[in-house]
Amino acid sequence: MRDLKFYSSLVLIGILFFSCSKEDFKSQIPAYISIDEITLKTNYTAEGSASENITDAWVYINDDLVGVFELPVKFPILQEGDVTVKVYAGIKENGISANRKRYLGYAPYVREIILVKEETTYLVPTITYEPSVTFAWLEDFENVNLTFLYHANSDTIINKSTLDVKEGNSSGQILLDPEMNFFEATTEVLVGVPLNGSSPVYLELDFKTNQPVTIGVYLDGSQHPYSTLNTTTEWKKIYINLSEVIAENKIGTPELKLFFGLLDSSSNPFVDAPEILIDNLKVVHF
Repeated sequence: MRDLKFYSSLVLIGILFFSCSKEDFKSQIPAYISIDEITLKTNYTAEGSASENITDAWVYINDDLVGVFELPVKFPILQEGDVTVKVYAGIKENGISANRKRYLGYAPYVREIILVKEETTYLVPTITYEPSVTFAWLEDFENVNLTFLYHANSDTIINKSTLDVKEGNSSGQILLDPEMNFFEATTEVLVGVPLNGSSPVYLELDFKTNQPVTIGVYLDGSQHPYSTLNTTTEWKKIYINLSEVIAENKIGTPELKLFFGLLDSSSNPFVDAPEILIDNLKVVHF
């Protein structure tokens, strides 16, 4: 009789356990969200090209971060019903895969959706720049005059090319003949760019190059190399955060210029025919 009671208790516990687990399992059936890509729309006259390299989606549901996802992605959501979804664009800052950031210069995509268990909601986000973004410099190589200055010893300049462009009619082309070993171009003084280090300042550009290119800043005539454009046989887009190099090297309120440079040296020997193509350059801050 004692054994029978014990066995009956085990059966009852098993029934209760199975019943709870089944209900708990049902409650965990997710809805899904799918995002293939995020595209950018711009006012070309004021904001330049809509070229972008958005690699990630930062997704918020009712203002709670649910995840950072490399695109394209389909992911589960353990919620249902009416929700507000916000999708922010993510980038690889300075072109570094391990340095993924939410790009604060882009406004989020916002949509009201209804999440249903086992069903997929397909989002096609198109975003814009935030209204607070300031464009300190734009150069797309479509105008007659280019906005560059050159070092007194530079062996060449940036020319317009129609043979290989990212978009539009022209790109900027830098060619060095075998007897050339130095190139350096700068912007004019960039006015109004914040120098405190806490306000983001980015250089955006598309590039294609068979020779590494150094990018940095001049602060009151003092040169500070910062980043490198690595070789690529295809056009690439990069977002370079200049805030740190500016804040670390400024004294007072210096004049700020951006530079692009190449020097044939033992640490960076030139290939037989260095060719650098650039397009859609922007300096933005927010």
